[in-house]
Amino acid sequence: MGQPDRFTSKFGQLGSSLIERDQEGFLKRSSDWSLEAASAIAADFNLSLGEEHITVILHLRNYYAQYGLSPPSRVLMKLLRSEINPQFSSIQLMQLFGGRARRNLAQIAGLPKPSDCD
Repeated sequence: MGQPDRFTSKFGQLGSSLIERDQEGFLKRSSDWSLEAASAIAADFNLSLGEEHITVILHLRNYYAQYGLSPPSRVLMKLLRSEINPQFSSIQLMQLFGGRARRNLAQIAGLPKPSDCD
């Protein structure tokens, strides 16, 4: 479930569409994002997106659309606890998206790399 060492290509094919990703795997154009694209990016992390993954992704995308930035860890956890489950934990987030959960989540959600992630 870890971060791929590197991406063999900065392009990916989704159906008849070509999506371009930067050297770290983030989408270059947010307009390329779709659930299909999210599933393809998640596959780079050996993840198969389920309902819980998609719920978290859509909440993150809504937050980004409203505020224009990815939420810091504490804000993300507060959001997930208020919108999904009051018992939602950072451990659950890591179980869903891997050890670098916020970074991986932003990548899968088609958002820019969070400014406080390496």
